[in-house]
Amino acid sequence: MQQEQTRLQRLDPSRLKRGGFWHKIVLIFSAEMGLVMGTIFSGGVGTPLLAGFLVVPLFGLTLGFVGLSRARDRIVKATTTNLLPDDHPLTKAVHGMAQELHLSAMPKVGVYPDNDINAFAAGSGPKKAVVSFSQGLLDRCTNREVLAIAAHELAHIANNDMRRMQYAWSFQNALTWYMMFERARTMVRWLLSTLGEILILKLSRKREFWADATAAALLGKEAMIEALRRLDGDPIEPPASKLAYARLMIRSNPREWFATHPTIANRIAALEQEVYVRKLPFLSEARRTLKREPRERRLHEAEDISH
Repeated sequence: MQQEQTRLQRLDPSRLKRGGFWHKIVLIFSAEMGLVMGTIFSGGVGTPLLAGFLVVPLFGLTLGFVGLSRARDRIVKATTTNLLPDDHPLTKAVHGMAQELHLSAMPKVGVYPDNDINAFAAGSGPKKAVVSFSQGLLDRCTNREVLAIAAHELAHIANNDMRRMQYAWSFQNALTWYMMFERARTMVRWLLSTLGEILILKLSRKREFWADATAAALLGKEAMIEALRRLDGDPIEPPASKLAYARLMIRSNPREWFATHPTIANRIAALEQEVYVRKLPFLSEARRTLKREPRERRLHEAEDISH
């Protein structure tokens, strides 16, 4: 009964937590706290600390802005993604879900020629975003699984995750580089860098849980679980040339010690227990009754989106 009720609920995209201004404030505060700790433990307080209060946030914001402005074009080129026309069945399916998520613009949709089952979303926001699928995914996944993975990637765009993570990495790099410039003790720099890395990776794993939950709210958790099991059973690993972009993809880098993604088992367990699904904003019962549509129709009646 609980499972069926969850499946019929309608997500309210207007109330998704998109980060933005307050996320940057938290990053600035965290970076400056790290700067204070690093300066004190390195035995120096004074002008370098005061200068760092201005330089580190400015550098972090600049790095984040520059990285985001080039993100889509850079990864499209690196993965040799072929962008699909607007009338392609896969593009239309992705845009249909993007409209349900109330995205302000429709992302580009593409395919890249790798044989592993994978996909990614990249860009600074809906107007400059791309959702791309590996050829292996389209060849070996069902329509239902392709749509679930597409919904997961669209959730990253709707939740503003690319901006969150880009700015998080940029602030961490800005703090590390400033401490290096000021010749802070090596151990202090290493500790700050490692702590920052651990916190960012924890944030990254949490965003994956939220993207899975958002996809489940769009299509039902069973579809997302099926897609994750398909990923887990893929015998083909991502090629080494793409591992640098693994943090943007639905599959994690198998060669990393510190994971950007939760394990597939943990992701499936979170969906089965609806840990994050229950925290999503849903429409009220009255509005949900008026706007309810059989979402399974999209799974069963869609054109063959794999070709």
